[in-house]
Amino acid sequence: MGYKTVIIEDEKHAQENLLRLLNQHPEFELAGIAESGIAAEELVELANPDLAICDVMLKNGTSFDWLSSRKKIEFALIFTTSYEEYAVRAFRLAAVDYLVKPIDPIAFEDALNRFKSKKYNGGEHIRNLLNNLTLLQEKPKIALPSFTGYTFVDVNEIIRCESDNTYTTFYLKDKRKIIVSRTLKDCEDMLDGYRFYRIHNSHLINLDYLNEYIKGEGGQVKLLDGAVLDVSRRRKEGFLKKLR
Repeated sequence: MGYKTVIIEDEKHAQENLLRLLNQHPEFELAGIAESGIAAEELVELANPDLAICDVMLKNGTSFDWLSSRKKIEFALIFTTSYEEYAVRAFRLAAVDYLVKPIDPIAFEDALNRFKSKKYNGGEHIRNLLNNLTLLQEKPKIALPSFTGYTFVDVNEIIRCESDNTYTTFYLKDKRKIIVSRTLKDCEDMLDGYRFYRIHNSHLINLDYLNEYIKGEGGQVKLLDGAVLDVSRRRKEGFLKKLR
């Protein structure tokens, strides 16, 4: 099975590098290259691709500007960027793949494999990404991989996360529990920059839902949902500093 692929990139050397990487995966058929949002729109309308590999920064704008203008996004996307911190939080929250330039061949192959497994896609994920880019500090949504697909929830609705080996349970304000196949470290990385703090190897909490801290060797916290959780000794100092 072949995958029709387009490259949206305005730098010649980056185009050549992506072509070289793509040629190592013959199941991905190049359908064209575009250097701007206008050219990208024309190309995807003509080619009807399965996958678009898009640089964030394009001629006369960004790929986000182009995607925001589309009524439907019926293809998967992998973003590339020269800026490691540029919108990385938004990418993680939306479960949208991105690659930092210069692109590592192994990371590129991993991204293609995730596309083939349908773990990452367009549509709702990209709409969520675009929404998060404008609401990054207000009411962003996170894509939680469940057993049946993805569940999109407001970051501000998450009370806490609890680890169980390679699985993590999200406890929400509306009393829902969502189990995801991610380690707590993965979840901590996704929620980095928001009001979350890891108080224990097994617990990541939203500080906005903290009701009380009880002193002790490490101490305990009481949360809005009634949970009483231990604070580990080695995380106590950092936790109290965060509270201050």
